[in-house]
Amino acid sequence: MKRVLLIGSNGLLGSSLFKYLAPDYDVVTVTRKSDSSDFQVDMASKKKSDLLLSNIKPDFIINLAALTNVQLCEDNISLAYQVNTKIAENIAKYCESNCTVVIHISTDHFYNRENSSEDDVDICNNYAMTKYCAEKSFKNENAVILRTNFFGKSLSSSSEGLCNNIYNQVKKGTSLKFFNDVYFSPVSILTLCEVISLCLRKKIPGVYNVGSNDGMSKEDFLFNFLTKSGVKNFDYKSISIDNVNLSTPRPKDMRMNVSLFERTYNYKLPTLINEIEKVANEFKK
Repeated sequence: MKRVLLIGSNGLLGSSLFKYLAPDYDVVTVTRKSDSSDFQVDMASKKKSDLLLSNIKPDFIINLAALTNVQLCEDNISLAYQVNTKIAENIAKYCESNCTVVIHISTDHFYNRENSSEDDVDICNNYAMTKYCAEKSFKNENAVILRTNFFGKSLSSSSEGLCNNIYNQVKKGTSLKFFNDVYFSPVSILTLCEVISLCLRKKIPGVYNVGSNDGMSKEDFLFNFLTKSGVKNFDYKSISIDNVNLSTPRPKDMRMNVSLFERTYNYKLPTLINEIEKVANEFKK
């Protein structure tokens, strides 16, 4: 059985991905400090990273480690570099001397126009910069880089994710604000797990957009998610992101062109409304 090292296994994606891959792979988990992982190691330390990787000798490394708080990345670029870039650099350096295949989870935060292809990179803040630098650490022949955004019901004790957060706030009667001019095209956690499993099997290196086959505003996304989850009479206000006093710039249109991944891996990515329905059904259970 092939061995997979899952870095950042306690997060929103990692918790579901471990469950998905465990029947077919020897999955070894590592986090910086979670007691639920097999190893607690600061993978930003080159010495500690090299020691762990040399001892485990994984056939595959899946890097999910990320600092996704955009404002924190802006305020503390050193921390953003350590988590978003340095871990990837250490993995890449280790893989130069062996045949380990890396699947690196990147971001859609590079894009700022509809139907962006992989070449349409537009860096607007420290989060995007440190994630982009991470990608550049890898040599194309041994890395599959997935630029993505994902959502779903959380199995993680440390990360509730967007859907759980919004669902719980609405259930408490909280009045919310939804952006009507920020667009994206995420996929469900289940679909992303399927995609990662496919990449483990086919191992075709490159940088790929992995998102839904269309997109919508965050307002439409959240409205559809809540209504399809069976939530009624929730209170929200439709607003523009331009009317929010954000000190750090953020992209307004992260909808991706996913045709390269679909052609290369012979996999049809779903529509966003179908993904929302899939996740909403989980919340109904």
